[in-house]
Amino acid sequence: MYRATTPTHTFVFDVDPDELFKTILISYAQDSTVILEKTKDDLNFDEATDCKGNKVYEASLQLTQEETNYFNADKTVSVQVRVLTYDDEAIAFDKATLSVKDVLNDEVLT
Repeated sequence: MYRATTPTHTFVFDVDPDELFKTILISYAQDSTVILEKTKDDLNFDEATDCKGNKVYEASLQLTQEETNYFNADKTVSVQVRVLTYDDEAIAFDKATLSVKDVLNDEVLT
């Protein structure tokens, strides 16, 4: 992920997250410090098919230029999804790691 850009991050689920999860929290951290959090309201939901032809559900969000500038370049970012079902079961998913690359000018373009 490059700083000062607007990347789209897509999270894939085997179940319909819009219907089954009351709460979705996506945390982005560097050096064990949470830098940015997104919620269910920030996500767009869609159905898709995986490489084996199975139906999957995608939840995607787009970060802003300002948000990607929160991250330090040349360090990794850990991303983790946690959810709360309508039965009040809290579930944490495995963390993912993204590398952060710098740009020559991190001014927010308008």
